[in-house]
Amino acid sequence: MSPRAHVLVTDDETAIAEGLAEILRGLDYSVETAASGTEALEKQRARPFDLLITDLKMPKMDGITLLRQARENDPELVVIVITAHASWETAVEAMKAGAFDYLAKPFKIAQVRAIVERAAERRGLRRENLQLKEELLRRDAFNEIVGISDAIERVKTLISKVAETPATVLITGETGTGKGVIAEFIHQHSARNDHPLTVVNCGALSDTLLDAELFGSEKGAFTGATEARPGMIEAADGGSLFLDEIGDIPSPAQVRLLRFLESRLFRRVGSAREREVDVRILAATHADLRELATDGRFREDLYHRLLVFELHIPPLRERQEDVLPLAESFLSGMASSNTPAKRLGSSARAALQAHSWPGNVRELAHTMERASLAAEIADMGEITPEHLALPSSSQRATQLVSLQQAQQLHVQAVLDLLDGNRQQAAEVLGVSERHLYRLLRRYSPPSAEPDD
Repeated sequence: MSPRAHVLVTDDETAIAEGLAEILRGLDYSVETAASGTEALEKQRARPFDLLITDLKMPKMDGITLLRQARENDPELVVIVITAHASWETAVEAMKAGAFDYLAKPFKIAQVRAIVERAAERRGLRRENLQLKEELLRRDAFNEIVGISDAIERVKTLISKVAETPATVLITGETGTGKGVIAEFIHQHSARNDHPLTVVNCGALSDTLLDAELFGSEKGAFTGATEARPGMIEAADGGSLFLDEIGDIPSPAQVRLLRFLESRLFRRVGSAREREVDVRILAATHADLRELATDGRFREDLYHRLLVFELHIPPLRERQEDVLPLAESFLSGMASSNTPAKRLGSSARAALQAHSWPGNVRELAHTMERASLAAEIADMGEITPEHLALPSSSQRATQLVSLQQAQQLHVQAVLDLLDGNRQQAAEVLGVSERHLYRLLRRYSPPSAEPDD
């Protein structure tokens, strides 16, 4: 029987960690232990976990720091913090840091059971909600590619020609331009549309995690591997495999991925047997792979293997005539039997067309969602510029800045609009929370970041 969830227990007191692990194993959970935050992060990089239970007070790296770094690696990780003395203050500290709940020492089996069961249920609900959200987005938004510009019409023409072929397609374009939408559209209009489109976010996985998630693993391949698990490649058999943000794939994994792309052969982690699948490869990146290859940061042979057919998606600022059709489409998609679609007032239309949309289509989608909600709260059927909450021309930077400075300003602007919520900001920016964290570390002085 499969374990109910994979749990990592971290405590510098070995007896406490092992005692808690024993309780959880008796409740049918798969459990590993770590004696420090550093060891816990190493184990997390080696394999995915559903739950992390960590002591709050540990030397070198405390539980709060571990919590934050572990959730940077896996934003869906559910964390329970162990406190020596149950109090409102420690609970508040843990919750503010993103913990789901806390366990007070000494443990009572009934308390452990109740909290861990709720945490495991939360993890399952998060996974199901994410899958449902992605499915609904595909079903509602991917039926057609919205736009009337010459640029998007050229994209549609190219897609119609390449969709029915078996060719590998490399989709390029800035973050938020809709590369995932294009990949879905290609798959749905191909001969493989009765099989799944399997999506792998290469930038969100470390080198070791990528192996297990992409190629799968055998029972006993690593500590805690209590059963064989097929990877994303096997899940895509007969369909299409979409490698999103392939420019962020770790260098060691590029060699293994190249071999698979050339032969469609792979081995699960811990297996000597080669397996073969029939998949079509779709890949996307916001990075310039040619430049990365020239700089030695991306394998040139892998780049050419991907470059069978390149499809470039222009940024929204280069096709301003698509802004209003897209905005109307998003508003229509938000309507329901109880809530009719909001109308765009003339002033709001002018504001939408005047904005440069550095976050591209994704920024427009979130702007319309925010505006529709603001109009609903105000009990208005028409959207005004105030509902859009776009920066005015006087608020925009007018000085010449570098690309990195422009990126930094935009990231900070998105964070400010979302009250510092990194999870929502990462979604708007079209990057993983881990990638956003790396950007923020790059922009901040060393003294601003906590020591590991």
